[in-house]
Amino acid sequence: MSKNRPCFVAAVISLFSFASLAAAQVNNPNPQYPKAAHVKQEPCWQQVGISKEVIDQRDAIQQDTHSEIQSVCADSSLTPQQKNQKIREIHQEAKQKMSGLISAEQQQQLEACRKERAGNNPASAGVKHPGTGPCGDSQAPKAGTQTTGSGTENR
Repeated sequence: MSKNRPCFVAAVISLFSFASLAAAQVNNPNPQYPKAAHVKQEPCWQQVGISKEVIDQRDAIQQDTHSEIQSVCADSSLTPQQKNQKIREIHQEAKQKMSGLISAEQQQQLEACRKERAGNNPASAGVKHPGTGPCGDSQAPKAGTQTTGSGTENR
């Protein structure tokens, strides 16, 4: 039995070490960012003087745009070129609707504020997937280009 005692002691020590580590993570699940460091910042839109109603209208336009694009992507009767054309039109309409809501200066200030905050918190930066189109497939060639089997473009 004396041969098993060192193994038992080591197992008990390991168990206590694991339990204390788990308790520390429950108290502060993200040790890189202490709780005191989470200061509530004024939203960027509010900081640049945009009203909540305008932001709500802008969000509604963006949601409608997203829904319309999803419908186009799901339409199997359209060719990829037709889908791309319809999506460009949807984006253009959305841009026109939003252009009257926020001034160009406010838009620039809003983007600058968001970029600054994203720079301070890389986890909040958007993930971009180059080469994918709005329907999740690989992007079609730009108008006026053709691809050959070797992947080179001819104009």
